[in-house]
Amino acid sequence: MKFDVQKLNEYKYLLETTNLQQDYQEFMTLFRFIRRQLAHTLVNFSFSGNIIENRMDFSYFQLLSPELNSIGVKLQVVFVHADFRFEIWISGYNRKIQCLYHDYFIDKSIPYILNPHPSTVDYIFKVRLNKDIDLSDSEYLIAQLTKEILALVSFITNLHIM
Repeated sequence: MKFDVQKLNEYKYLLETTNLQQDYQEFMTLFRFIRRQLAHTLVNFSFSGNIIENRMDFSYFQLLSPELNSIGVKLQVVFVHADFRFEIWISGYNRKIQCLYHDYFIDKSIPYILNPHPSTVDYIFKVRLNKDIDLSDSEYLIAQLTKEILALVSFITNLHIM
């Protein structure tokens, strides 16, 4: 198997000359804190045990509730590394459910970003938090995430699609 040695050397250089490793570890500390705080705030939800680190494309954790389970959806708090932005996704439990929801929303005006490719990308719709949110104000960050999570859950559970 062949590897891109130039990219590997660049990675090595970044590790040697920047704080990349420590900075990423600090981000993961922040993301774990967010998960713990949301679990204390949103007591009607169960949280996945793990934070998924997806090749630095995005990191996420899942929230579930009986209400969401009954309509075949789940919720993820996502951090998109390239955009340095938090998003909240509503996803189907499987691609079939996800596509059914997408087909329902395709010709409707909704206050969220509808996924253009529901059979290959893991959300039905999403909301993006302000890209410039102050990460040093953890109370505000948790309040914003909580507000958006509750709004998404209310929106999807009041539709009575399934």
